[in-house]
Amino acid sequence: MRRRSLAAFTAVSILVCATSAGAAAPAIGPDSNLPVPRFVSLRTAGANGRHGPSVENRVDWIYQRVGLPLEVTAESGPWRRVRDPDGAQTWMHAQNLDTRRTAYVERSTTLRQLGHDDARPVAYLAPGVIGSLTGCQGDWRRIAVGGRVGWVKASDLWGAASCDGL
Repeated sequence: MRRRSLAAFTAVSILVCATSAGAAAPAIGPDSNLPVPRFVSLRTAGANGRHGPSVENRVDWIYQRVGLPLEVTAESGPWRRVRDPDGAQTWMHAQNLDTRRTAYVERSTTLRQLGHDDARPVAYLAPGVIGSLTGCQGDWRRIAVGGRVGWVKASDLWGAASCDGL
């Protein structure tokens, strides 16, 4: 009886360890061989966001803002399911996406010369502004907006929580 209990305990322990290890590893997209989820940006204006991964599916959104950050959450052949800053999820053809990282300003914030609260302001950013994400330093993100480069708190941005791919 004791041997069976020990064997069962060992089997469960191995299963739990294998499951935990699998959860920690990042998922790799079956078609791109890139991590999923990951952030990308909109390459072309007028890109259709479809209800499903094919041209036969209805168009739910037409995205116009080149550079808009999008989060790839799934892949199906040349199609990518993306989530936009408003939380809408739609399918887009991969040719409409760029690997360049950008960030979306969620609330009014200050672009600072250095990555700390006391640094000199470079510009004041309104919600909806999009900038190129170029670096990370702790909780700060380096972005370029309209010819100005500086640092913004990551918590004020969408699409800049991680520094993966920079």
